[in-house]
Order: sequence, then C-alpha cells, then structure tokens
Amino acid sequence: MGSRQHTRRQFLAGAATAAAGASLARCFPDVGGHWPEVTDACRGEALAPVTAPAPVVEVWRPDSVLTTPTGLEIQAASVPPMLDAALSALAGGAADYWPVLLPGAGAATRIGIKVNVLNGSCPTSVAVVKAIADSLKARLGVPAEQILVWDRRVDELWRAGFTDGAVGAKVIGTWQSSTDSTGPGYGDAICGVVAGAAPRLSRILTELTDVTINVPVVKAHGESGITAALKNTYGVIHNPGDYHRNLNQALPALYALPPIRDHIRLTIADGLLMSITGGTSDPVDTIGARLLAASDPLAHDRYVLDLVNELRASQEVPVGPVSPALTGWFDEAQRLGLGSLSYQLTQISQ
Repeated sequence: MGSRQHTRRQFLAGAATAAAGASLARCFPDVGGHWPEVTDACRGEALAPVTAPAPVVEVWRPDSVLTTPTGLEIQAASVPPMLDAALSALAGGAADYWPVLLPGAGAATRIGIKVNVLNGSCPTSVAVVKAIADSLKARLGVPAEQILVWDRRVDELWRAGFTDGAVGAKVIGTWQSSTDSTGPGYGDAICGVVAGAAPRLSRILTELTDVTINVPVVKAHGESGITAALKNTYGVIHNPGDYHRNLNQALPALYALPPIRDHIRLTIADGLLMSITGGTSDPVDTIGARLLAASDPLAHDRYVLDLVNELRASQEVPVGPVSPALTGWFDEAQRLGLGSLSYQLTQISQ
C-alpha cells in the first residue's frame, strides 16, 4: 500500500534483473534456425531492486471532462494547467520542471511521445499530448519537428484524431497500417531471445528519438489487469501477441531491455477518460478527470492499480478488484529493479 501525501486539501479521490540478464544473454535458434545476436545496446547492467517509496503525482480537475448532448467532452483548455501542476510537483515544486525531469535534454534533443491508440474508443487524448508538446516547445525550446508523437500505426493515430496540426508536432507510426508496412519499421532483433521470442523494436524508439515520454491511457486489460506505463511498451515491439500467455514474466523482461528502460524517462498517464471495468478494447466507462505523473514506472502502475480498484468498487453496481492472478508482473518488475512497489502520492485538486 502506498503512502499518501495530500496537498491543498483532502483530495476527492472517490470522484525484472537476474532473469532478464539470462534472457538477454542467451540466444536460441528460432524456427528458421537463425540465432539472433545480442548487441552491446542490449547488454545493460543489472539493476538492484528498489524498496523506497517513489513520488507519484495526481492532478484532479472535475471540469476537465464535461457531459454534453453529444457525449463526454474533454475540455482542452483545462489540460495545460493540470500538466504544469503535475510536472512541477513531480520536480519538487520547480517552476522550470523539464530540466529536473529530463536532465540533459534541451533544444537539440529529439523527444518521442509514445501514446496508446490501440483502442479507438479510449485512446490517449489529443488534448494531453498537445499540452505536453506545447510545454516542451515553450519551456525547453525543442522545435516541433523534433517532437515525434507515435504509436505502432499511422491509421490508428489518425482514427484517434492525431495529426501534425492537432498536436503541434510530428505524428508518425512505425508502420502506416496493418497492410502497409512503409514507415520507419522495426529494427533487427538486437536483444536476442527475450521470454521465449525475439522482439524487434520500433526504429522510432531506437533511432529517431533520444528520449521518450510515455503517455498511456488508463485501461483495464484481460491479461495484465491494467494498461499503464509498463504495458504501453507492447506498442514498441513488432510481436506483442507472443507476450500475452506468459505476460507476468514477459512484460517486466521487455521493459528491462536497456533500449526501452533507458529511453523512457517519464510517464504522464491520461486519466481523463478511462475504461476500467472491461477489457482493453472496451469503450470509456469512467470519467477520471485526472492526470498522473511519475518518473518511476512501477510506482506509477502500482498507484494506477489501486486507483482502478477504488473506482471499480465505487461504481453504482460495484465491480470486484483486478484479479491478483493478472498482476504477478509487479513483483517480477521490482525484482528486476524497474522501480518501487510503494509510492508517495501527492494529490492536487484544481
């Protein structure tokens, strides 16, 4: 259970290393007899388990989502102040928060914003991504052309409303569509065999960007229990379907790959609209009206799990908690040194 540190007033909350090393170091023949070669880029040092609570910030603003005659509508003007409050608090109160959260990043840095648009009914919202891109341009001086908003396919991004003009940055997919593989594509299996398969990583992550900001949407998932920081990286690899049967081991092992874990510096979760009672393809069922921010992905996801369970229990017809059988990956991720299972929560209401 994470510790909670409230700010302003009582917040209205009701409204992977030894195993990973083995996976990376060993190469086994695949069906075709090829032995994937592990390159130096995937030979990261083992990480020690983290036990101290890690900061997680939640900003809640009830007027950020309104019910209109045509449905639920995100109020884009509400998002930038929510983002500023979340990132400033995460940076220890610094008004100039990007140098604290992305040390070494500047005007020459190529920054990727990895979204989640797999579920067209509940994607990462354009409003959140635009606020992030605008902040990077105004506060860090990063040119629009050096900010890549991306996911696996362009057609899915367009379906969710992501265009260059809508976000003020470059929108790009690893592939164009399920039938058109033009685009940056996926590189070679530089990490060899990981949890029984050889993943190829998007070249957007490995070649076209220097730093990644992870921007998942809060969702339930039939295999992982929740989709948040760690699970969003399944959109980085070419073969996510190979990693659902053994997800409790595979998800931490994938995130532990140095090209992934070292590249992603920050998670900003879109909790404005959520899908928390069904599966990953179900429509929005909860108004969250909040943003979450953390530098520790595991502490972030631990809080998301607690939040989802709390919100499920508060439904008019209560829904049971996420099954512990689906969340064994938390303990494995801590064992691999990916983050902490406890959090120090700062909650801000606007």
